[in-house]
Amino acid sequence: MKELSEIQINQFQLAVLLDEEERHFYNVVVESFIYCSQCRGFAGEGVEVESIYLDSLNDIRVEGCCRKCGGRVARLFEFGEKKEFQEKACRFRESIKQ
Repeated sequence: MKELSEIQINQFQLAVLLDEEERHFYNVVVESFIYCSQCRGFAGEGVEVESIYLDSLNDIRVEGCCRKCGGRVARLFEFGEKKEFQEKACRFRESIKQ
């Protein structure tokens, strides 16, 4: 299988990729369950997402900062393990090729 490149995506593109259940999971995690090493616990006030990537395994990686302390945080969502998401991500990649 050909190695896929990592691509940066925006919130709208993320919304196209995620189904309702995945979107709910993503929102819950971003609001309450991303670990902040500065706070030494979950970022209880949520995370300000600054960048989103579709990685080489078709997983979603978000990077941003903790809303409480401003510390840098990141989280990987392994949606690429799901066949349906994998297919949708591949179609998305094809649609944005130039």
